[in-house]
Amino acid sequence: MPTPSQAWSSAVLAILMALGFVSPCSAGAQRISGTITDALGRPLAQASVALHDGQGHTIAHAVTDQGGRFAIGTAKPGVYSLLAVKSGFKSGNKIVVFPRSTAETISISLGAETALTLPVQASQLRAPNGVSSTGANRYTVTAQDIANLPRGENTTMTDVLTQMPGVAIDQNQQIHIRNTEGPQFQYEINGVMVPLDINTNPPFISMINPMFVQQLSLLDGILPSRYSYATGGVVNIQTKDGCAQPGGSATMYGGQRNTVQPSFQYGGCDGNFSYYVTGLYSQSNTAFSSATPAPDAIHDHTNQGQGFGFFTYNLNPTTRLSLITSVAASNNQLPNQANLPPAYELSGVGNFPSADINSFLNFRDYLGILSLKGAPTAGLTYQFSFASHYISQKFEPDQIGELIYQGVASTAFHSDFDNTLQGDLIYKLGAHTLGTGFYLGEYAVEADDSSLVFKVDANGDQIGPPFFPIRVINNANKINLLSGIYLDDTWQITEKLRANVGVRWDRLSGFTYNNQIDPTINLLYAIRSDTSLHAGFARYMQVPSFQGISPGAPQAFAGTTGLAGTGIVTPETEDDYEWDAGIVHQLTRHIAVSEDAFYEYTHHYLDTGQFGDVPIFAPFNYRHGYIWGTETTITYNADDLSIHASTTIGRNMQTGVATGQFNFDPDELGYINRHYIVLDHQPLYGASGGATYRWKPYLFSVQALYSSGLRGGFADLESLPNVVQIDLSGQRSFDLPHIGEITDRITLLNILDRTGISQAAYGPRITVYDTLTIPLPALNH
Repeated sequence: MPTPSQAWSSAVLAILMALGFVSPCSAGAQRISGTITDALGRPLAQASVALHDGQGHTIAHAVTDQGGRFAIGTAKPGVYSLLAVKSGFKSGNKIVVFPRSTAETISISLGAETALTLPVQASQLRAPNGVSSTGANRYTVTAQDIANLPRGENTTMTDVLTQMPGVAIDQNQQIHIRNTEGPQFQYEINGVMVPLDINTNPPFISMINPMFVQQLSLLDGILPSRYSYATGGVVNIQTKDGCAQPGGSATMYGGQRNTVQPSFQYGGCDGNFSYYVTGLYSQSNTAFSSATPAPDAIHDHTNQGQGFGFFTYNLNPTTRLSLITSVAASNNQLPNQANLPPAYELSGVGNFPSADINSFLNFRDYLGILSLKGAPTAGLTYQFSFASHYISQKFEPDQIGELIYQGVASTAFHSDFDNTLQGDLIYKLGAHTLGTGFYLGEYAVEADDSSLVFKVDANGDQIGPPFFPIRVINNANKINLLSGIYLDDTWQITEKLRANVGVRWDRLSGFTYNNQIDPTINLLYAIRSDTSLHAGFARYMQVPSFQGISPGAPQAFAGTTGLAGTGIVTPETEDDYEWDAGIVHQLTRHIAVSEDAFYEYTHHYLDTGQFGDVPIFAPFNYRHGYIWGTETTITYNADDLSIHASTTIGRNMQTGVATGQFNFDPDELGYINRHYIVLDHQPLYGASGGATYRWKPYLFSVQALYSSGLRGGFADLESLPNVVQIDLSGQRSFDLPHIGEITDRITLLNILDRTGISQAAYGPRITVYDTLTIPLPALNH
């Protein structure tokens, strides 16, 4: 039976034909295309568009792309109705009359069903915070927001994320979301989950450059049952599209610390095919956090390169094939400290200053994702994706220096080759949006370690003279299989109340085995048009990082200076129970606020530690613990001024060490087994914020970050200094004939020149950068 809107459209078509204004058919055909937007003019992706004839029959379907565009094919001259449908929005209709002298561009605006997300001013500079359609917290930045940061699109992804509530960065440049240990979050690009071990490599976050980001959202809180395995948060990235952003730009970024970074981005569209590619090369003396508070780090040079491509082809009006490719590589020096005392003797070697140690940690990362998306009917959408990913990290030691100062010099190569298959099916049935899907992942890891060590006696003292090293070989490989299925329902119970309920089953085998059933439930209630509440509960299974596991290490290094201790090497999966509740309120036309609180009980909480002296991190488990926190955000958006700020309070308390006991000395291990301790990667208090002001051709930006300090020392009982960093920038635009708009930006990083995070790992000193951007014209197809 046709819906009222379809019946109305059919009646209008019949009247027009009866009056003779149009003819039901004649020779020729024209293409029907246009855009679907919300009430504020923002494009709506993945909206279903149906074409109906005068009798109400459906003759074609299409799905909008990231720019809200659709092309439904061709139609013979006549009168037609276009029906646009998207979950969370009211349907929209448009009468289309053919023939015309030229093809008509059509725009349909859909009104929101409920005020579940904050409204947006069309001219604003910054995206708002709010909640997703399932009730998860959603903190969003757009490409324009990133461009407005002091370093613009040259901002590392790490620094983009630290501007969001509940996100902290530690001395190893790892991101932590809501007091969780990395890598307990995951990336999603264009709706496809990226293989998990992409997060185990701290610099990789910086190597995902923001140039290809159209919109980035951090989802946390109670996630729908589609997500598992690393649920501290989901970094959802929608990439730029060549049809929406034709042309591009070339940029030169550089300044102090020997920083040089040329980059480009370019997109285009030709019929059913679109492409968007970016690339950069970077070199600087800021590979890792400096080991000293001095302005210039000792031995901290890096060379990095990254390339990204997003390609799509519309097989027909309802089906799209897409390919994501990414290649990233970096060669990095490990920073040094001067004047350290030698710990061991090496025969035949005299004075060897610690500042001369010359070791490297290098990374390679290759990713490909092939996806097929479609909407065969108005209420049904599907997605099937295959991802192949290879990541490696290689540590190349200074054999003499590290033997003298650490007693071990390990050439370590760890790699992970992943293949994953994902499928999702969504069907809208009345007030219900039903979802189901699966995940299959094969993670083949390899560890090849060759180490020079000294023999030691029963007391741990070096045996000699003479003091010559021996070689220890410790290799491992394993295929880890990860699989899961889920069912999900988002139910619009009333006009104001929405529920998301789901369940999933997951199974892991390989280094460790577990299977688990996890429920999730989340409620959203729109008190009124400008205020919504959400609350829910979920159970999660988190999996360890596969790449850092080396089961044979304790036995291989027994009786040598490479022995870090004994314990259970193979980690367990983590079992979490989380509760979350929050409120989002549009205080005025320009000001929006949100507040969220959460509590999480953890069993076998996963952390990462460094086995011995090789800077490759291995997972281990605490016995049990709890995490709690609150987050407050406020945004102000006007035509030329944008301000955002957030504060976070929280703690992660754990007790007992269930696996990986070798990460601790015996006294510390005994203390942790008897007491709750504060983990060392998240401050008790944190805040971030920024402002952007546009005045004529000028753009001024400020970005600030505060941390009450991390923990360190014996059992993390020591409070480390707080962190304050403020960055500034000023930009001027110039319009040159035959070239376009050129921009030049001066950035001052860390204007207060505060030096530190903690424990021989210090933040950046005051630094000046300059960025020059030149537009590249679009190609005419």
